[in-house]
Amino acid sequence: MTIKCAAAPGRAGGHSLFDLMTTLSVAGALACVAVPSLDTLVLNERRTAVVNDLLRTLLLARSETAKRGRPLVVCGVADSNGNGALDPVEQRCTGHDWSYGWLVGTWNDADGNAVVGPGELTPLRTFQTGAGGRFTVRAGNFTASPPVAPPGTLLIKEFGRRTSNGTITVCDRRGARHARAVIVSSVGRARASPIRADGKPLACP
Repeated sequence: MTIKCAAAPGRAGGHSLFDLMTTLSVAGALACVAVPSLDTLVLNERRTAVVNDLLRTLLLARSETAKRGRPLVVCGVADSNGNGALDPVEQRCTGHDWSYGWLVGTWNDADGNAVVGPGELTPLRTFQTGAGGRFTVRAGNFTASPPVAPPGTLLIKEFGRRTSNGTITVCDRRGARHARAVIVSSVGRARASPIRADGKPLACP
């Protein structure tokens, strides 16, 4: 009688713990390289979006000024009560800090004191950055004739008339090396730049 013996089971296929740990180590190293690059990309895109919104705002202001035949103002606004919306009482010029957003409006200097008071400003359009503290948008001391208050308020006059000029600086947590400026000329034209109008480096808060 012939007796058949069962063949010994072959060695199970798969990977060893060493193989798994090696793979995880390589994946972790690649992730460490990729995450900063992705973070940089996101920050650059958000910064570009804010700068482009500013450029569009100033182009709109020049167009509306020409159409209406009267000066307009562009100025920073703030969500004072923190409800995420610009309530009517908050649609007023707040100064140098444009980080939350800004507005374009007509201005009737009824009392002749060159201060853009709440009762003298009629908002035409408001912009909110949605930056959520990730960016600072700061306007400089715009020069205008006569000077306009509060400081950081931009006066746009009809084509051919001298308007405010100055710089709005957009910064994020990377600091001044990655900041961008929106430079407004004396005739209201705006352009983006990585440096100041005088060629000096930008500064961030």
